[in-house]
Amino acid sequence: MIRYQHATVDGMKIFYREAGSKTAPTILLLHGFPTSSHMFRNLIPALADRYHVVAPDLPGCWRRRKNGPFRRTRMGQAGAR
Repeated sequence: MIRYQHATVDGMKIFYREAGSKTAPTILLLHGFPTSSHMFRNLIPALADRYHVVAPDLPGCWRRRKNGPFRRTRMGQAGAR
């Protein structure tokens, strides 16, 4: 079963998907630009029987709230033109 969670990191509320036992080895699934953790929706349950799986939505993605400071990066500026 996938759990839908939020964590506050450096003042930003970050959404993440989590599944599996927290005592199992952890796999961190990181998506690319411009996708989100949603792309792992079928992979997470397949791994969860053997691993603790965490898939965050990285800053700038659709489930991350824009309630914290945003640090501009070259990638962030690319879409702002």
